[in-house]
Amino acid sequence: MYTYVGFCIGTHYIYNALEYILHKVGHYRHKYNYIYKLHILHHKKHYPPTSTQSDTFRSNYESVIAYTPPIIFILYGFYTIIPAHYFIFFVSQIGVNIYINDYIHTQVHLHKSWLEKYEWFLEVRRLHITHHKQFNKNMSLGYDYTIDKLLNTYLE
Repeated sequence: MYTYVGFCIGTHYIYNALEYILHKVGHYRHKYNYIYKLHILHHKKHYPPTSTQSDTFRSNYESVIAYTPPIIFILYGFYTIIPAHYFIFFVSQIGVNIYINDYIHTQVHLHKSWLEKYEWFLEVRRLHITHHKQFNKNMSLGYDYTIDKLLNTYLE
């Protein structure tokens, strides 16, 4: 029992670190970085610093295309080192985290989100909007900014 709890906590922080790294890659400008070319559309075309919210969610298609190949590659790497029964928990938890973070991220960019009644959501929105104004800050996308705090990229 304790092993699974520890494994889930570890998976949570592995996910946060991977999310941070992949998002950071999405901001690394290089002529061969296809992730940057796709992710930067989110920042410049869909949600520039002057228009970080809209009445309808504009797009997430580019991020799905950009991040799916490295995520599959990373998961395969974990598949080779984690026993099968743990890997099922690992992939399930990663999937849930991706879904939750994507949902929250979508809500952050919507005017009149149903989540606005929650103080924690308003704080997440504020932190993420800060990221759209200062690309190298608040790289975490959802609800846990631990990695940002550890790497000194967290900005209140």
